[in-house]
Amino acid sequence: MADYKFNRTVRLDYHEVLAWQTEMYVAVGMSPTDANTSAHHLVIADARGVYSHGIMRTPTYIEKMRLGGLNPTARPEIIRGKGPTIVVDGHNAMGQVAASFGTEKAIELAREFGSSTVSITGSNHLGTCAYYTEQAAAADMVGFCWTINANNIMAPWGGIDARLGNNPFGISAPCLTRPPVTLDMATSVVARGKIAMAMKTGTQIPSNWALDKFGNPTTDPEAAFHGTVQPSGEYKGYGLTFMNAIVSAILNGSAFGEDVGDFFENPTQVQNTGHLLQFIDISAIDDVTAFKQRMDNAVTYLKAANRREGVDEIFVPGEMEARSFARQTEQGIDYPLEVIQELAQLGTTLGVSTRPEWTAEVAVR
Repeated sequence: MADYKFNRTVRLDYHEVLAWQTEMYVAVGMSPTDANTSAHHLVIADARGVYSHGIMRTPTYIEKMRLGGLNPTARPEIIRGKGPTIVVDGHNAMGQVAASFGTEKAIELAREFGSSTVSITGSNHLGTCAYYTEQAAAADMVGFCWTINANNIMAPWGGIDARLGNNPFGISAPCLTRPPVTLDMATSVVARGKIAMAMKTGTQIPSNWALDKFGNPTTDPEAAFHGTVQPSGEYKGYGLTFMNAIVSAILNGSAFGEDVGDFFENPTQVQNTGHLLQFIDISAIDDVTAFKQRMDNAVTYLKAANRREGVDEIFVPGEMEARSFARQTEQGIDYPLEVIQELAQLGTTLGVSTRPEWTAEVAVR
């Protein structure tokens, strides 16, 4: 979970934000169903504390729709298949729409065959991988998701030219009495969205997050945004980044290398982003309840380890996000005021109203 520290925040009700964002996407031509799918994904990311992939991205998505870089009415379809393996063409739909379509098919195929592979091309930025893999976990499956990033932001190890994305991946497995164990990570030290959030809120970043365009470490988010992100684990992260690109993009002919446009800087360019989903039906291997009990036992075992000085609790992947989600869906989501003010202005241009107290100075917490 990102450790965001916002200078000024406003707390908004989960359901109200979801309805507000859905209305915005409908205003630019999306069907109510697709608009809700997209908004739901973004608001859940915020509730989980992953603000870099939440509603702060709405202005960029909508700009791409309005300028032709993304088709708000596109319908994903299966274009090829063999047994439990299919290829989906998103036809330049919203990434959340294409990936949600693929997730539905991956669950259906895994139930029939025991496992499934869904390769998606013609898509866009899909948001968080956890959104899709946790749907697999909810269906008593282990879910994997790989994606190529929607812009090149990482240099090959030893280089300074941005020739790779930070190509995230996610894995989820269900537990019996605990939240699913979910690893959702970019192959860089941090996602570029966190750098973008730092730019919006005017805060410095740690020096190990990124390099400027000359290959020097920087704490300036703007210099980092126009430079390259650092791979996690140095050359190991670089290697993982390339392998993720192979399975998510090179495999199905999606954009790679020079064909990848900048998601933020080129709103008119069609991205042709690629993803790969692989789901395993637990019941094809063992009793589901027995597996979930073993997962509970494994989590308990790890959390019971002796802790280093100053460590209050040991967490497993996805646990902090699950706690944030439970808290913020009940109490309201804390947003940086700058993000809500920007979205309110966008809503005005779209004819979508915003509650006045959301952006008023008295709402600052």
